Formats: sequence, C-alpha cells, structure tokens
Amino acid sequence: MRVFFMRHIQGESRQQSTLFPESLDDYVSVDNPVRIIDAYVDQLDMATLGFTHAQTKTTGRKPYHPGDLLKLYLYGYLNQLRSTRRLEKECHRNLEVVWLLKRLAPDFKTLANFRQKNSHAIRQACRAFIRFCREADLLDGRIVAIDGSKFKAAASMDKTYKSEQLSKLQRHLEHRIDDYLKQLKASEQDDTQNRGDIQKALKQLQNRQATLNARAQEMTDTGAKHCCETEPEARRMRSGRDGIVVGYNIQTAVETNTGLIVHYDITDQGSDNRQLEPMAKAVKTELKAKALEVLADAGYSNGEQLAACEESDITPNVPTNRSSNPKKDHYQKSDFRYDAEKNQYACPAGQILTQKTKNTAKKLYQYTRVGCDTCPQKSRCTSAKQRWISRHFYEDALERSQKRIDDDPGLMKTRAATVERPFGHIKQMMGLRRFSCWGKNGADAEVGLSVLAYNLTRLMNHIGVERLLGLLQVRA
Repeated sequence: MRVFFMRHIQGESRQQSTLFPESLDDYVSVDNPVRIIDAYVDQLDMATLGFTHAQTKTTGRKPYHPGDLLKLYLYGYLNQLRSTRRLEKECHRNLEVVWLLKRLAPDFKTLANFRQKNSHAIRQACRAFIRFCREADLLDGRIVAIDGSKFKAAASMDKTYKSEQLSKLQRHLEHRIDDYLKQLKASEQDDTQNRGDIQKALKQLQNRQATLNARAQEMTDTGAKHCCETEPEARRMRSGRDGIVVGYNIQTAVETNTGLIVHYDITDQGSDNRQLEPMAKAVKTELKAKALEVLADAGYSNGEQLAACEESDITPNVPTNRSSNPKKDHYQKSDFRYDAEKNQYACPAGQILTQKTKNTAKKLYQYTRVGCDTCPQKSRCTSAKQRWISRHFYEDALERSQKRIDDDPGLMKTRAATVERPFGHIKQMMGLRRFSCWGKNGADAEVGLSVLAYNLTRLMNHIGVERLLGLLQVRA
C-alpha cells in the first residue's frame, strides 16, 4: 500500500508541556477593543450613576462590583451575546472575558438581576459617555438626525387582544370557572374526584381572570384599543415589512459628524409625529448647545412641534407630510395665493376666499367663498358646491421647514446616511431584533446597553483604539 504524505499546518501535541505567558495581561493585545471597555467603565463613578451594590454593607455576602457586570454586558452586546446563560459560559472559556473580569465568573441569575434593576443607571452611563466625548471635543454638536424604529417586545402577539376579543375571552373564562366550581362542589360528596387538582386549576383560571379584568380596566381608563395580557406596557404598532408587531418605538438622535447616538428614548406610541420636540430639546440639553439643527423624515411633520422647536433655537428640517388632491386636473392648494396681512386666499380666477370656520381638534382654519357655482373655472377647481382651502394653525412653521428642504435637497440624504446606520448595526450586528427582557424597564436596559456598545464601537472606528484609550486613561 502506498502512503501519500501531505503537508499541512500541524497543531501541538496535547501532551506537550508549554510555558504559558507570565501574566494574564499578555493574553490581550494592546489594541484589543476589550481594553476600551475596561478603561471606560473603570473611570465611571458607579455610585453616582445609581448602580445597585456600588456601595456595600459591612455585613452579609459580598456582591459583585457593578462595574465588572457592566463590562461583561458591554462585551456581550459587542459580540452578539445577550443571553445571560451564554455570558456565564464565556466567563469560563473566553480569554478576553477572563482578562476583562480578572477570572470572575458570575452566574446567569446575577447577570439577569443586574440588567433588570439598573436600567436607569445604564442610561446614565450612556449620558456619561456623551459627556466624555463633549469634554474631549470629539462632538461637533451642530446637526443631529432623529429617527425611530419598532422593536418587538418579549411578549407574543397571541397574547394581545382588541376590546371585543378581550370581552369574549372574559366570558369564556367565566363559563370555565363556573364549571370548575360545580366540579368542586360535587367533589365534596364524591371521594373519587381529586379535589386538590380541581382547586389548583380553579386558582389558575381565577388568577388569569383577575389579570384580564385589570387589562380591561386599563383600556377603559386610557382609551386604548388593544392590550397585551403578559406585557401591558407593550403596544401593537405598524412596523414596515414586519407588519403589525407588539413592541416599543425606539427613538434615537445621531450626531452627523461622528455618527454617535447622543440621545435615545423608548416609547409605546406607534407614531413619530409627537416625538420631534421632546427629542430635539433633550439633545440640545445633552450637548449644552446654544443652537441646534435637526433632520427628520416626514413622519415627524407636526406644525405645533416645529414651531416649538424654533422657539427654543432649534432649526427643524422636516419634509411636510401633506395629502394631495387625487384629481390632478383640479387646481392644487399651491395654486392659491395666501395674503398673511388680510388672512385670505386668492384663487386662480382672482376671487377671494376668506376664513369661515376653525377646527380646533385638527388645528385647521378653513377658507371658502360664496359664488363658486357661477365661476367659469369651477370644473377645474372642484366637483363640490364650493371650494374649501384648509390652513394649519402652524402653517408658517411647516412652510419654513419645507423651504429649507427644497433649498438643500442634500439634507435628507445626510439624514438617511446618518440615522439609519445605528439601527442597522444594532439589529443586525448585535442581533437585537426582539427584546429578551420583559416590560418597558427591561427593554430600556437592553436599548441602553446596545447604544453604549454601538457608541464605543463607532468611536473606536472614528478615532482609533489607541487614541481613544489614551483619552480615557488621561481622564481616569
């Protein structure tokens, strides 16, 4: 038999004695990103930020330092490891984690409790990073782009109900409870029936009935059209290609120069048209800016909020979201000239439309005139008896915002290139498509960890690991 010798790179023998590095630090290169995590967390004042167990008692079992647990989570979110059980395993087999935690190995329950109890402190750690960037003159702080994205909650869509579905389920539960009550009564005279099992099943049904009654009362109090049995803070909302999801609307504000997320928020409102003002003002406060320019898409078009931003020295660049006349052969609203001094419109035929009504609910003034039925151009204007023109209470702010977009079309390209990337990075690279923690508080913690991990990665790519590490060490 002929033997063919093949040349391959060979591993070392498992029985060969080797001389390991003299210190644990030799396992991690000087430009390894894990050193950034270590340096950043070490310069945080964990007690001031509000982390639990930052200050310990003199008695009882010693807790893990919150800084060590935060380091582990940041490493996990940077490497698509959000599961607490997987993070526990990494503490025993991953050399980078062994170096980062100095051989500590917290169990999964400790990690889960840390994330659930420190959502506010994690948010403060995100703010501390932006404060560090501002003090290090790494932020331009003039223009930010704002956008929102829907993230699925831990709860299932099957546990969400409309009011009529909830009522039907409540009636069904009442019938089942009545049946078990009858069985329980019959078991008092029939020893062959297992009374304990009947009582246990009845207790479960009654507990669920109490939960559904509470959800029904919440819907009545808030006027909501849907509710989630297992996660009442989550809401049904439309989410692009995913259709209807149960989850939260995550808002982010991204600085256009560095691509850093300078502020984020989590809301249960499916629409973005009430988010521009609070987000823009929060960013202005966070950056300590005297003036700010904001970019957003048409979903944020809201005249009242645009005007409020302008009053706070914030310049909003938002396309106006308007409905157009489907009959293209008819005159459009743009064909009517508005006279601000006289508060009236002039139609293409030269006739004057004056203000007739005021819709406070929709924040609209409505203009019309008498005599449209005798106008020779009526067929090109309207098929109704007379033509009506609506003007928003804050039409001037809407027009100014739209004019800025028209004068500089590149603003919307800048917005898309700036604010879409972080969401793509968080969802794809970090694997955060659905929250693993229940409730808004848990979701807030997951978003905070994702944002902080993204910002660390982004700044490392922007200025380099060596420079960022030097800035952190100087501050420490």
